[in-house]
Amino acid sequence: MDPEQLLFERDRLMNRRVISSDLHEIGNIIAVDEDSLIILRDAENQYRIPKSRARAFIDNDLLVDFRLNDLLLIELASLSYVL
Repeated sequence: MDPEQLLFERDRLMNRRVISSDLHEIGNIIAVDEDSLIILRDAENQYRIPKSRARAFIDNDLLVDFRLNDLLLIELASLSYVL
């Protein structure tokens, strides 16, 4: 689905579950800004995902076009800069 066709209305997206392309739960949407979805995972990890990575709604979930492992690798790489 073309990302432009998805409705990014804040009320429609809030608390919706986000699913990776390999069908793993990433977390829930806690905020929406002009270009991004802010997702909370496990009450302590937040991710900012570009809206352009959204692909489709599946029931009440939002499917994005990357794998969970890719997101976790990015998170690990960013931690190495903090240490």
